[in-house]
Amino acid sequence: MISMGALRDPAWREWYRAQHDRRVLATGTEFEDYATAALGYLHQDFVNPDPAGRFGDWGCDGLAERGSILYACYGARPMEDAERKLREKLEHDFPRAVDKWPDMTKWRFVTNATFGPLASQYITERQRIHGPETARPIEIELWKPERLWTDAVARLTAGQLDHLFPGVPRASNVELSDVAVLLDALNDGSSPETLAAIRPVPPTKMDWNDLSGPARLEFNEGRLSHPRIDEWFTNQADPDLRERLGVRFQKVYEGHRLLNADTREVLERVYVSVGGSDFRLDGRRANSVYAVTSYFFDSCYIFEEPPPAYAGGPRVASAY
Repeated sequence: MISMGALRDPAWREWYRAQHDRRVLATGTEFEDYATAALGYLHQDFVNPDPAGRFGDWGCDGLAERGSILYACYGARPMEDAERKLREKLEHDFPRAVDKWPDMTKWRFVTNATFGPLASQYITERQRIHGPETARPIEIELWKPERLWTDAVARLTAGQLDHLFPGVPRASNVELSDVAVLLDALNDGSSPETLAAIRPVPPTKMDWNDLSGPARLEFNEGRLSHPRIDEWFTNQADPDLRERLGVRFQKVYEGHRLLNADTREVLERVYVSVGGSDFRLDGRRANSVYAVTSYFFDSCYIFEEPPPAYAGGPRVASAY
């Protein structure tokens, strides 16, 4: 489990936001299950009634604040005439909630559906009918995925987020946990850019550091993703993130180098610091580790730079 300090880091916040953005794309009950799980962490007294035979759930997917807040969740489903179906859902759930839950003063409709004119018309009409000066005042709120993030998920503690999004990238056993969000971005399954975008291979640096044949293959494979890494850094809110991670990478590398004279052992320990001891069990993750390591190798943060007169080939003396 990561600390609150790590959570405040922009990179970790980006990782959790990416998980949220992925989960809210779910359809039907998968979206509803995610939304109610998040709301359950937000409210200590959250109750989600189970449907009970002919009673159903009385149009309620969650009660909070002693019954004063009622949530209705709706995950979009691929169907014809989706806007009309959404309007019918509102017409079915809201009146039942008003009738069955007399303590309700806030009704929040949480959805990932496209909210067109029919649905918007229904909401605005009910806001007027249940305005502050009416006999039954009810605050009616529409929560789309962005508001679910800002008003619920982003307010959770680190521990709650870890339970909501199981599989926090190796936060417990990775020394370079601050690059985990970058690994996750590379591990999303999309293809590398193009072969033309590969950076020139620096053979003299690899020769000088006596990188093995397999390590060179790993680095060359990793270089396919360098354009994506550049793009990822460009899109981050923190303009200094690349430099900070590079310096952090360098310190970890230097720590391993002080304890090991063998280049292969140093490289393997750097890999483990990035991806965890089991990183090779997942092919995509392994490629992401190679990509990040070769990126900082080419950026001159790790391993030695050859002297200007060095033309490549075997070295007489060890680099260490």
